Amino acid sequence: MRLVASSPRYEDRLDGLVIGGGTDLYPALFDHDPKPDYVYDQARDRLELTWLKKAQDEDLPILGICRGAQLMNVERGGTLHMDVEKVYENAAYPSRFLAQLLFRKPIQIFSNSLLYQIIGENRLCVNSMHKQAIAEVGEGLVISAVEDNGIVQALEDPKHRFFMGVQFHPEALIYHKTFRKLFQAFIQTAAR
Repeated sequence: MRLVASSPRYEDRLDGLVIGGGTDLYPALFDHDPKPDYVYDQARDRLELTWLKKAQDEDLPILGICRGAQLMNVERGGTLHMDVEKVYENAAYPSRFLAQLLFRKPIQIFSNSLLYQIIGENRLCVNSMHKQAIAEVGEGLVISAVEDNGIVQALEDPKHRFFMGVQFHPEALIYHKTFRKLFQAFIQTAAR
């Protein structure tokens, strides 16, 4: 089921929640000033924050992708870097869509994480379609993967059975068995 701000369907029951990528979160959510001339989707922010809280209360499996991972962090009181290129060295990633899809960068997955249990590897090459990134980690969350330059690439809440946010876009890498494992684990958890 697809949830949109015009039809939030808060009364419906879900087995799991995937929060996908998209436009930047409204910066006031994490005590920053909005960028001039940027169009934010605050209705989507409200919708996803409401569903995220509901899913956590019900201990549903939650997977956040890019913007979704950032939202999960902000909802827990964490913050974001507004522009990774200004904060990290070696963070000048492609900005054109096709180049973003084809670009790959290595990440380190921590062996004590759910992501490692699912993927079964400590190193992985992922894509990069983001200009923002997690800064201060939100309450109860732990970092489960980072780039070599230190940018957070995944976070989790180990107190939930499946609460994971990834900065990369595994749906664009679904042709690799490794990334299908992530979705399979999510679906299997939701089915229980």
